[in-house]
Amino acid sequence: MAQNIMQELLYGDLLAPTEGYHTDFAMGMTYSLGFDALMTAQLAFGMLGDIDEKDIQSPHLLLEAIIKNSDKMVIFCNKGSIAVPPTVRKVYSLLEKNIYEVFNLDNTKANFHPKLWLIREVNNDNAKDVLMKLIVSSRNMAYSDNIDCIACLTGKVGKVQNKNEKHTRLRTFIEKVLSYSNISDEKAKQVKVLAKDIEKVEKFEVNAPFEDYDFYPYLFKEEFGLGRVKDYLRGTESIIISPFIDKTFIEKNLLNSHCSLITRKEFVTKDLFYQIVPKGNIYIALDDLASRGMDVHAKMYLVWQGREKHYLYLGSANATGKAFNENAEFLLQLKFSYGNSKYNYFLKDFYEEGNKDSKFCPLNEPLEKTSAEVVWDKAELAMKDMMCADDLMAKITKHRDCSYSVVVTSSLKKTENPVYIAPMQRKDMELEWKGRAKFDGLKIDELSEFYIVWSKSEEGKRYESVIRILTEGMPNDRDTAIYKSILKNKHDFLKFLELMLSDTPVQQMSSELLQKEMGIGGSNEEGHEYSQIYERMLKVAAVNPSQILQIGKMLDKLDGETVPEEFGRIYKQFLNAIK
Repeated sequence: MAQNIMQELLYGDLLAPTEGYHTDFAMGMTYSLGFDALMTAQLAFGMLGDIDEKDIQSPHLLLEAIIKNSDKMVIFCNKGSIAVPPTVRKVYSLLEKNIYEVFNLDNTKANFHPKLWLIREVNNDNAKDVLMKLIVSSRNMAYSDNIDCIACLTGKVGKVQNKNEKHTRLRTFIEKVLSYSNISDEKAKQVKVLAKDIEKVEKFEVNAPFEDYDFYPYLFKEEFGLGRVKDYLRGTESIIISPFIDKTFIEKNLLNSHCSLITRKEFVTKDLFYQIVPKGNIYIALDDLASRGMDVHAKMYLVWQGREKHYLYLGSANATGKAFNENAEFLLQLKFSYGNSKYNYFLKDFYEEGNKDSKFCPLNEPLEKTSAEVVWDKAELAMKDMMCADDLMAKITKHRDCSYSVVVTSSLKKTENPVYIAPMQRKDMELEWKGRAKFDGLKIDELSEFYIVWSKSEEGKRYESVIRILTEGMPNDRDTAIYKSILKNKHDFLKFLELMLSDTPVQQMSSELLQKEMGIGGSNEEGHEYSQIYERMLKVAAVNPSQILQIGKMLDKLDGETVPEEFGRIYKQFLNAIK
């Protein structure tokens, strides 16, 4: 049972549209975010085919995914938890329309930590047939080999609002998240429409052995009427699965007469060990797995309160006071059908004596040295202070030589630890933060609202992240410059157009790369059959008309040096023909 929930699924597998449907709008929440992982989601939403590591490196494919999905995706992440990419690509700047950071100005140490996606899908043949897909997980939008949990619920979106307390709670949670974020008004409207549609879902379907569900959101100090944690997470029997743990929180809210804990061994103090072992067992990942970065990252709580009150909670919340009292978190409650306790059955998926395939083993004694709590380094705190200043902003100025300057300012002049900042597209320009940083000589395609911030601890450990800063004066043709840095000529444009009109762009890109390696194919626009392109456009327009409009938006950002005159004429004829 647990194995079904802890499947080794990439987010992309579940984010891809249901067969016969296409993604209409999607909203995600995550603690940490990697640009490459987010691009996997973009590719999945566009149904671009099977994806591997090489495909993610193709700027043409990344651009195609962004064009297709920039208007129909939003993701919220924790302020300061966007990873600095190993290779910074120009197309990443186009993700400004999709990524929004969340933080609590009253408590900058509180983390925005939910992991979920809410996706509206529309039937390809019937626009009135709409699905709502909810994915709840412990996995961040970042590549990881850790052991996570994930669940997916799907429901039909009807025409009328339903009075359903748990659905209203989810809608309220999403709407309140907006108020803690730096989201634009335009995107906020889209998210509110999506959230409102939750109440048009009569019910989400759940699979056996479950019969019902509920939602448990936590958002800083906001109130959702959930009651006391110990009233719903403590039972006669329970299994706690959490990588990070807090002895006081567990003792006060979770501990009972029959309790087992699955966690990371470095967080099991002697006191906690001797409290739990008489009541059950403590299990940890095998050393061989943990040493390879495959430790437990799932957060699940199996709670038995009787045959009619048997639940599994899963999501983002660790078994700590910080998670339930300060952070933003989300748990999905799944209710078991009437019956006996699943305690032993559930535990076997983690450890079974004599089973060589078990990935976990009992912890027979605590380590001599453990980490009782996560301690913030001065460097991390200094970065938080700098990036969470409420008046942090940037302004762009264009010069006569067509170069640009960016000035970043805030009222915070000094931090406890030195902090450095640089434009994401120009890491070499880093400056120490002293309340003002000016960057000169940037090209238009190097302008971005993303900046790299870093600081170093006294022990020499470097902390770094990408942050988004509200920026005034962004040129209207910045996106055009990025497009043209990838589509350098008419041949590139026509190849890219074929990619946009293909049913399986990933496979087409792979085929073209293979042809290039074999020396097959020309490097000019001659030989392109515009009649075939016209036919492909007709086919696409019949299934997904918005994709044709996306081509128009792309044309608006390019000029005659890139777009063949013949195609521009054909596109206008096509629009007139389908009106």
